[in-house]
Amino acid sequence: MSAPNPAYKWWVALTVVPAGLIQAVDATSVSIAVPNMMTSLRADLDQIQWVVTISMVMQTLLMPTSGWLSSRLGQRRLFISGLMLVIAATLLCTFAWSLASLIFFRAILGMGAGMVQPMTMAILFRVFPPEQRGTAMGLFNSSIALGLIIGRFGGFLVDAFDWRMIFFLTLPFSISSGALAFFILRDEAPSSQQTRVDMWGILTMGGFLVPLMIALARGRFEGWDSALIRGLFAASACSFAAFLIIELRIQNPLVDLRLYRNFNFAMGSLVQFLVSILFSSSTFLINIFLQLVYQFTPTQVGILMFPQGIVYGIGSLGAGRLSDYMNPRIPLLIGLVGFAFVYFWLGSLSPVATSAILMTMMCLRSLSFSCVNSPNSLMTLRALPEDKVPMGSGLFAVSRGIASTVSVALTASFLEHQRAIHAIDLAQQQAAITLPSEWAMTALRDTFLGAGDHLGLAGVKAAAQFYRMLLSEATVTAYQDIFLLSGFISLFNIIPALLRRRKAAATSKAAPVETEPADKASTRVR
Repeated sequence: MSAPNPAYKWWVALTVVPAGLIQAVDATSVSIAVPNMMTSLRADLDQIQWVVTISMVMQTLLMPTSGWLSSRLGQRRLFISGLMLVIAATLLCTFAWSLASLIFFRAILGMGAGMVQPMTMAILFRVFPPEQRGTAMGLFNSSIALGLIIGRFGGFLVDAFDWRMIFFLTLPFSISSGALAFFILRDEAPSSQQTRVDMWGILTMGGFLVPLMIALARGRFEGWDSALIRGLFAASACSFAAFLIIELRIQNPLVDLRLYRNFNFAMGSLVQFLVSILFSSSTFLINIFLQLVYQFTPTQVGILMFPQGIVYGIGSLGAGRLSDYMNPRIPLLIGLVGFAFVYFWLGSLSPVATSAILMTMMCLRSLSFSCVNSPNSLMTLRALPEDKVPMGSGLFAVSRGIASTVSVALTASFLEHQRAIHAIDLAQQQAAITLPSEWAMTALRDTFLGAGDHLGLAGVKAAAQFYRMLLSEATVTAYQDIFLLSGFISLFNIIPALLRRRKAAATSKAAPVETEPADKASTRVR
């Protein structure tokens, strides 16, 4: 019998890691191209949001089913099938002739991405031995960082050519990954246990996730108290209750919710959910904050944010590698403490901070995120039996997807609420203490008079400018409130990280780590 080929795991990594960055490249580049899409397709902001939302909804819908699908098709077939959908949908998006056609093609793309992302993590976890799985998770997370960097080049393609060109950014990675997967990945027999399709599970999961994701994405546009959003939440809640009852009662469920009975997996998922909310919400806030308060242009914001992607990629590899040589709790706790420190620092941010300070904050935030992601992914999936890892990776990915959607929706609403409160407080303070307000108004009026305005116009301009100053101060204070709250949530997140048992009781009928005979591997590569 031929000896196992030790290089096989690296060939697999070379195959699947490029697929891991597809979703990050796509999401980043599409968000940049939205204004041009609106002009080209004659769509308003309310309509064009579906281009982003539908892909996210379909990904979230497919991710939990990855374990069930891989048990029927095999991980190799599912991975390649997902990539074929991504490639086909990407090409179709470049030929979209209307908003409706683009939304439809984006839905197909989301379905493919929902198959690929969980399988990327599951395949890496399977082929790497336990002592190198931290490195494997580092590779996966660093691919996401690289995708975020590459996605920013979509702006150059939009400016130089057309918004359709952004979809070509992912094609080299999806095509190369699919071709290599065909030759490198080993055929895997589907599960010998033939089970009936859990049709009720499919229907109730769709009835739960689709309305939930749409409500979260559309709530800040439609209004959280609107009949549409309330109806979507009600439908989602009813379907979720039915989904829980069905999936916990049948023997072979579509989504094995019993995995959450594994304490380490449940705590790891909670840590990931909270840290994803914090990172996504702060990214959303910082991009707006820099443009509104610091008056940075989008290009300046891009330059300022660029180094953090590099830091995240390097940090993910380093944290994953460290997790192979020490207790993964150590880099995980360092990352969570770093998160808290950064958010408390951001909570004291003022409009006079220099670009160097801002860049340091962003890089430290990304470094903290990388110290959390790779070790937490390793500890969470390691808690499961090997045959449950595909299902677990799908649920793990869903927690990140829902967290990203929840974060933007809740953060935008909370920001508006806090800004309104602080604006009222400032107005009341100015009314109670009139002398400083009068001094400020007089100084502003004199400035406009010196510029040549007559007395009446100078007074109107001074009042408008004074109101803008109050609103700006209220906005800065509202941002500080959210950053401080994020700091306290980061500290709270240390609790589930510490509660995990040191050794997961993951008894499994687990398959051994996948290797490949040297002669077979050389034949495939050749």
